Amino acid sequence: MENIKAREKVLALLLMRFKVTPKDSLEITKEWFNNNGDYDWIFLETCLRNHLVRLENNKLINLYDEHIIKLVNDMRGNERIEIKDRKYHLTTYNQCFIASEVVQWMEKKYILSKSEAIRLAQELIDLKIIHHVTDNHEFKNDYLFYRFYIDE
Repeated sequence: MENIKAREKVLALLLMRFKVTPKDSLEITKEWFNNNGDYDWIFLETCLRNHLVRLENNKLINLYDEHIIKLVNDMRGNERIEIKDRKYHLTTYNQCFIASEVVQWMEKKYILSKSEAIRLAQELIDLKIIHHVTDNHEFKNDYLFYRFYIDE
């Protein structure tokens, strides 16, 4: 049942975002699944929602390496990191997360060392997927706020 709902959402997202007809959407997704066989409709829906794919010549193109796509989908999925509005010195920062909590989450979820988790988070900054809320820091394992660019 979840896959059926996700399939409907994928087709709707393709129509709304890319103006693709339902018939073309089915062909486009069929080809994407042929190239990304390990994934399901729920994963593709999450990729579309997180802007991790683009449409080019009626073909869905993954924008990042597979491990980055999975990481971002996990960070924003069911077992996600806590993304919410936060206050610091009378300023509210919308839709952000705390760096040290992300490091702990990565260590636990992927069984990484602290330095590996920090390196991976820095890779998200380098790829322009996340950033410090005031753009004052590279990734630091501290009580600092970061945000996904798509949440701007």
